[in-house]
Amino acid sequence: IYIIYKISEYIVQLMKKKMLQFVDLKQETPVKRSTDKRKGDFNEIYNEFITDKAKDQSSRCSQCGVPFCQVHCPLSNNIPDWLKLTAEGRLKEAYEVSQSTNNMPEVCGRICPQDRLCEGNCVIEQSGHGTVTIGSIEKYITDTAFALGWRPDLSDVQWTDKRVAVIGAGPAGLACADILARGGVKPVVFDRHP
Repeated sequence: IYIIYKISEYIVQLMKKKMLQFVDLKQETPVKRSTDKRKGDFNEIYNEFITDKAKDQSSRCSQCGVPFCQVHCPLSNNIPDWLKLTAEGRLKEAYEVSQSTNNMPEVCGRICPQDRLCEGNCVIEQSGHGTVTIGSIEKYITDTAFALGWRPDLSDVQWTDKRVAVIGAGPAGLACADILARGGVKPVVFDRHP
C-alpha cells in the first residue's frame, strides 16, 4: 500500500508541474496602464502579457472534465485546449485552435465580457482560487500570431466557382466572409469606406 501511495503521489506531482498550477499560482492579470497615459493615446487599457506570464496563467487551468468556460462561451471555443497549448509553449497550435471556432479571436480577447461568460464560469473560480485570465491569454495568443504573421490555414479548402457579395466590412461582414472562404466560396466585401 505504501508503494502505491508513493507512486500516486509522484503522478500527482508530475501532473501538477504541467497543469493544475492554480493551487500554487495566484490569478494575475496584465498591469493596467496609468490613466494619464490612456487619456492621451486611446491605446489598450492593459499592458501586454509577456510569454512567461501567459504560460504561468494558462497553466492554472484545471483541464476539468466538464469545461464550464467552454459551455458558457457563445462560440463554444475550445478554451481548455488552447490554454493547455499555451502552457506548453505551443503558441502557433494554440492560435490554430483558437481561430478554428472563432472568426475574430483578437476581438474577443479584448471586448468579450469574459467576466460573465468563460471566466465567470471557470471551475477554479467557483472553488475560490480565482479564475484563469482567459481573455488576456486569448489576446496574447492573437497578438503574437499577428506579430509573427500567422494566418488561418486555408490550404485544404476546395474552392468552388461561386462568389458572394458581402455588404459591409464590419465584424459581421468580415465574419461572414471568413465563413464563406472556409467553405470554398469567394467572398467579395463591399463597404462605403475604402
